[in-house]
Amino acid sequence: METARIQDASCDDNKTLNRKMKIMLDIGQTLMENGADCGRIVRDMTRTAAHLRIPQEQIQSHVTYTTLMLSVSDSNRSFTQFRKCMKHNVNLAVIAAVSKLTWRILRGNTAMHPIERAIERIRQRPLCYPDWVIALGAAIGSGGSCKLFGGSWFEALIATIAAFAGFISYRLSTQNAFNPYACAMITGFVATLCAWIIPTVLGLPIMWYALVACTIFLMPGFPSVNAASDMLNRFTTSGMTRAMDTMLIIGGLTFGIAFAILIAGVHNISDVHIQPTDTYLNQAVAAALAAGGFSVMFNTPKKLLAVVALEGIMTMLIRNVIMLEFGLPQAIGSFVAAAVVGIAALKIIHIVHTPNTVLIIPPVIPLVPCVLLYRLLFAILHIQTISVEELLEALRFGVDGITIILAIVVGVSIPNIFIQKRMERAQQREIDAIIAAREAEG
Repeated sequence: METARIQDASCDDNKTLNRKMKIMLDIGQTLMENGADCGRIVRDMTRTAAHLRIPQEQIQSHVTYTTLMLSVSDSNRSFTQFRKCMKHNVNLAVIAAVSKLTWRILRGNTAMHPIERAIERIRQRPLCYPDWVIALGAAIGSGGSCKLFGGSWFEALIATIAAFAGFISYRLSTQNAFNPYACAMITGFVATLCAWIIPTVLGLPIMWYALVACTIFLMPGFPSVNAASDMLNRFTTSGMTRAMDTMLIIGGLTFGIAFAILIAGVHNISDVHIQPTDTYLNQAVAAALAAGGFSVMFNTPKKLLAVVALEGIMTMLIRNVIMLEFGLPQAIGSFVAAAVVGIAALKIIHIVHTPNTVLIIPPVIPLVPCVLLYRLLFAILHIQTISVEELLEALRFGVDGITIILAIVVGVSIPNIFIQKRMERAQQREIDAIIAAREAEG
């Protein structure tokens, strides 16, 4: 087994330097394919370069949504490698494992062969949960969201069953290598149709909140937050690509939902409101179920589920207090709740030793106002039969929904806007101290 320690890049032969670059790209590709934003990818690659003794001034990197490019050059030679990233999933356990790996190898002065083996183990590690548990997590997350929107617990149960059926259809579609936007369309169709069929078979009226919550598990929360983060960190190309991918996913989902409600003959959603009217205790339980369920779907490490559930409770209670007690708009309540979670995560990550991405996105997904967007969708589908006043009202609801989504995205991005640079400087000082101590030891 290789035991030689890392030497300075200027002393490396061409083969060794290319091997170091491959390790950096392996780490970058693993992060990109599992839901990391570009800022995190560059930070972890730079941290790895520091351990591999490649001076930062000799490195040029270019990160887009589908391609990683790395160039290392000194006065005598120059090498360039690139890597395509065509698979894009969300696996928070992998992001956490890579982050811990880059710090561990740096502090432990690890040789290259163990690093390569560790990266391969991370890429091949099984999910934290079996498939049926992940499907159940997505379903419970949607059911909890139904209760948060104002539905009853029975409606939440219907939403859970419909979302479970929708998630199974999503998995079958992805396993058969369907286009990802077609997968979203199929999922939206199956989940929405199930949410309509179940009450109809039972002889019950349409359960509106179940109808609008059963597809929330497919709302692209990670791509939208990562898009905002990338653009805030000046990875403009990647941010715009992520934003376009988000819009196409929503478009496919919307088409599937629209097809289902046309088949079902649903004509009116104007009486469905998102204002929570339930007790704070019920809202807290629903928030914990929603945040915990979505965390399971995103493969959050098991030991962090309780933390994320508590964050979900805190997020929803903050939003509801601002809306119900102070009478402020939902966009402000959602912004404040998302910002509090984003800032609190900066403290919690040092206690549980995990990247902040793992802690900030699952708790805020239940804040997404699906009801408002659905009201706009129904108006567009029936634009030939509704009045001008009804159309304008639907447009207002759509604008409100988009405003709330932007407020959520900006809220969770607060750390990137105001605090991230300071944290990066502190981390760089620690890295410099480790490298200096290593050089002093000879």
